[in-house]
Order: sequence, then structure tokens, then C-alpha cells
Amino acid sequence: MSRRLIRFGLIGAGVAAETHARELRRVEGASLLSVYARRPRAAEEFARAFSIPRHYSDVSEFFAEPDIDAVIIASPNGTHMDYAVAAAQAGKHVVVEKPLEINEERAQSIVDACNNAGTGLFVIYQRRHAGAAHRAIDDLRAGKLGRVILANIVDNQFRPPHYYGDAAWRGTGKFEGGGCVITQSTHMIDLAQFILGPITSVSAHTRTAFHDIDTEDVAVAIFQFASGAFGTFSSSTAAYPGQRHLLSISGTEGSIIINGEYDQIVFRRSKHDDYRIDAPAGFSFGDTDNPREYPTDGQRLQLEKIVSALLGNEAPISDKAEMSSVRVVDAIYRSAASGRLIVL
Repeated sequence: MSRRLIRFGLIGAGVAAETHARELRRVEGASLLSVYARRPRAAEEFARAFSIPRHYSDVSEFFAEPDIDAVIIASPNGTHMDYAVAAAQAGKHVVVEKPLEINEERAQSIVDACNNAGTGLFVIYQRRHAGAAHRAIDDLRAGKLGRVILANIVDNQFRPPHYYGDAAWRGTGKFEGGGCVITQSTHMIDLAQFILGPITSVSAHTRTAFHDIDTEDVAVAIFQFASGAFGTFSSSTAAYPGQRHLLSISGTEGSIIINGEYDQIVFRRSKHDDYRIDAPAGFSFGDTDNPREYPTDGQRLQLEKIVSALLGNEAPISDKAEMSSVRVVDAIYRSAASGRLIVL
């Protein structure tokens, strides 16, 4: 692609769509041309609020728009496949807000559609772009932590009951695909594998402890990584008042604890240097229960990389890496349902 501007269409008018509409304004080489929402009033109001030139409530008209180069899908999880496949078939690059889809089969359909059409596929996992995550990777590559033996993933959040009541798709198997694991903690699963490599086995339990929903609001699991390291995992949207997530990586010669969302190194020590962090200034374990209050710098950083790739004619064609988090989430649910260890 030789043009100097990537023109986006946006699907959705909820919290995630708001983030993308806001952050795209700050991305050089990007323009948000249109928005689609099922309800005409929602599409019109969203377009007005974010100064988007065109709005649609007919999805066929949206995909027929010849000026759109790429589509951002920020709709409920279980609708991603239909929109992504249609976008790829229309020759648009595809950007999907996490998770890719609610199960491996539906996610694979997206990968196949993008491969067949030759379009790029990008999944929004913004915590990969935190400096703290890359510091952890640098420490691992330099041997600063020695041999990693354990990773502890803690994602104990809180959502008040109206969080689920305000959006009919949340907490449903059909449209959300699960609860806290697939929507909130998929970020942590992705981040852990991004830093430590693939998870190869899962043993899990889930339950609904607080909310009046069909899916889980608390989950625990034990992981094994391909490296041989063990992992523990906790996830919730019922843990009042909510805590900032932590990924703790412990090795034979050093340890590091990071928060990807706020891009903080919470703790770091190594035998190999004197660079120590016991807690950053102003750090708080407490976190907001309102998703609109989370930092969104990571989304902007990832959007910048996507635009740069597309402008350089280097759009990565979808591959198995996009499936890794879907497979682990699937394994958590299968293990919890069967009571068995799932080997990936």
C-alpha cells in the first residue's frame, strides 16, 4: 500500500470503540472515516461525539465503502467472526479488539479468511507494548533472572452488578463466551505467553460467586510453560474493591513483578546488577472498577505499530500466534468443565 494515510472504519459504539476513536486521533498516518452500529441512533450519536464523517447502521453499506482500508472490530466477543470474515472478504485489513473470538474454531475462521484474502490481521493486546513488559523480556534474554521456575498471574478485579446489567451481551456464553477469564484476563494470559513463551498444559476451576450471570466471575488455574516453568493464575470480577493486576516472574537468580496496564515494574532484583525496585513511587494495589478509567496509551502504541506496518506494505498475514490466547482460554474452560488436565 503506497498511500500515506490509512483510513479506518470502526465497528461498535461501546467502551472499546470509544478508546479506539479517541486514540486514533493521536496516531500519525491514520484517519477514522466511518463507524457502524446496529442501532441508527447509536451510530449517529457516536459519529457526532467523535467527529467521524460517516456513520452506518447497515453493515453491507459499511463494508461496501471503498475508502476504508482497515476495519477495527470492537463489538461483543461472539460477533467478531462474522464481522472479521466480511471485512477480509471485502479486502479490508482486520483489527480485532481482544479476544479474537469466543472459541478456537471461530477464531480459526478469522485467521483462514484473512489468509485467503491476503489481508493483515491484528489483535489488540496493548499490554505487550508496555515498557515494563519489554524490561522483563530483556532481563530474561540477558540471563538476569537465571532459569525461570515460576510465574504468578493475579488479576483480581471487581465489577459492580450494573456492569453486567448495562450490556445484555456480558456474562453470556453466546456473546461473551465466558466471563472474567475471556474478557478481562485474556490480557494476562497473552502477556505471560508473550514474555515467557507458550503454555502447554492447564488445570482449572471456575465458578459464579457473586454476579447474576451465566458465566464465571472467579477462576483459578495451574499452568505449565514449554520452558518447564510452572504458573499460577487467578481471575475475578467479584474481588471487591479490585486490585491492579500483577505478573510475577521468579527465577533462580532474580525476580521481577510487573503491571502492564499502568506500565510499572513493581519489584525487581537480580544477582547480576544493583538495579533494584521494591515498589515504585505512588504505586497502589487498588484499582478502578470502571473500564473507562483505565490508561489507554498502550492501545495508541499498538495502533501506531499497525499503521506503520500497513503504510510500509508490511502488513503481517495472520498466523498461529494470533490463536495462542484463544487456545489457553479454551483449555481453562474445558478443564473446569471436565475436571481434567488439558494438554495443548
